Amino acid sequence: MENTNYSTRGQLILAAAQKLFLRYGFDETSLEMIITESGGSRRSIYSEFGNKGGLLIAVVKLQVAAQTSTLKNIDYSLEPELALTAICEAFITGFISSEMIALFRLVSHLTPNMPDLGMLVYENGPLTGHQPIIEYLEYLERQNTLSINDKKFAAHSLINMAKTSLHTQAILVPSIEITKEEISAQARKSVRLFLNAYR
Repeated sequence: MENTNYSTRGQLILAAAQKLFLRYGFDETSLEMIITESGGSRRSIYSEFGNKGGLLIAVVKLQVAAQTSTLKNIDYSLEPELALTAICEAFITGFISSEMIALFRLVSHLTPNMPDLGMLVYENGPLTGHQPIIEYLEYLERQNTLSINDKKFAAHSLINMAKTSLHTQAILVPSIEITKEEISAQARKSVRLFLNAYR
C-alpha cells in the first residue's frame, strides 16, 4: 500500500523497514540493515521519519490503515447479509495474513515499553476504524431493517465475532493454514447471528 506522504526514497525505506521489522523484530533490526535493504541513507531516514522509532510508527500506521480500509467498501446496493459478509470476509483475510500476524506479535511485544505504540493501534483500529460499519448500521436502521441502540458496540461486536477464533488459531497454530472456505463460513455464521440479534 503506497503512501504518497513520503518521497519515492522514503517509500523504499518504509517497505524495507516493514520487511525487516516483521522478520527480525524492532530491537534486532538496525538502521544499517534498513539502509542496505532500501539503498537509502541515514539522512533520508532522519529527514522523513526522525529515527528508528519514527520509522516503526510509520510502518504500523500504514499497516493499520491498510487493514481498516477493508471495512470502507460496503456495497449498499446488496442485501445486508451479503454486504456484511463480504466486508467481514475481507477483514478476516487481511487480519490473519502473515503480515498482520507478525505486526500483532511485534506490537504486543513492544507495547509494555512503548505504550504510545499500542495507543496508536487502538485509536486508528478498534476506536475509529469501525466507523464505516457504524454508518452502514445507521443506514439500515433508517431503512427499518435493524433496530440497534448502541451502533458502536454492535459494529465492534460483529467484527470481533467474525475474527476472534480464526485470529487466535493463526497466532497459536500457524502451521495449519486457514482456508478461504473457513473464512467464508466464519463470516457467514457471524453475520447471520448478528442480524438475527438486531432484526
